[in-house]
Amino acid sequence: MNWLQNTPIAHRGLHKGFSIPENSMKAFKRAISKNYAIELDVRLTKDNKLVVFHDKNLIRVCANRKKIRSQTASTLNKINLYHSNQTIPLFKDVLELVNGKVPIVVEVKNYGTVGKFEERLVEELEGYVGEIAICSFNPEVIYWFRKNRPDYKRGLIFGDIKKFQIRFYKTTFLKYFFKTKPNFISLDYKLLDTLIPVFCRRAKIPIVSWTINSKKKKLKAKAIVDNIVFENVKP
Repeated sequence: MNWLQNTPIAHRGLHKGFSIPENSMKAFKRAISKNYAIELDVRLTKDNKLVVFHDKNLIRVCANRKKIRSQTASTLNKINLYHSNQTIPLFKDVLELVNGKVPIVVEVKNYGTVGKFEERLVEELEGYVGEIAICSFNPEVIYWFRKNRPDYKRGLIFGDIKKFQIRFYKTTFLKYFFKTKPNFISLDYKLLDTLIPVFCRRAKIPIVSWTINSKKKKLKAKAIVDNIVFENVKP
């Protein structure tokens, strides 16, 4: 897991404004050129293909109200990101591009039934030679990998208390942690002042913090965690 602690992770690739969109092939090429690890998001399409896209719908990035899950991969692959010439990539194409040059942190965007999505992901990763880590907000996803593919490095993402309506965050975190037995924790920057980092230190579990997008956040995070997921700031 040394790479997870030593190689800065570019959030959704090394993107830049509208010209180099997040989760685009151009953003991934740019991250590779700087030797940064890549964090990306995968979603399942109508025809059970994996595409790299963060949101559940196309509104923010593509000005389209349709949901990823309601579209085929071939349709999505023709849709431009922002006003660029970049389109929504297939996960398998991203794997071919990276080809083991830098590590990849794959966030599984599955908040529904667990099983089919994860099996498809494993199918596409079979034979891939390179550093891979799987992570998700959904503890059921990470539990699935713990039970079915413990050979994959897995990370539990734990987020903002108010946003995710986590009232009893300490109890909830411990419940998720002991269920999933993660190899690392991907922690919201807003939670760095909580007891979670203290617990992880005692448990000798690496912490990655997101999303670090300013020098001030970077300085604070690096004093507490093992690595950062960054954007719009030099790591």
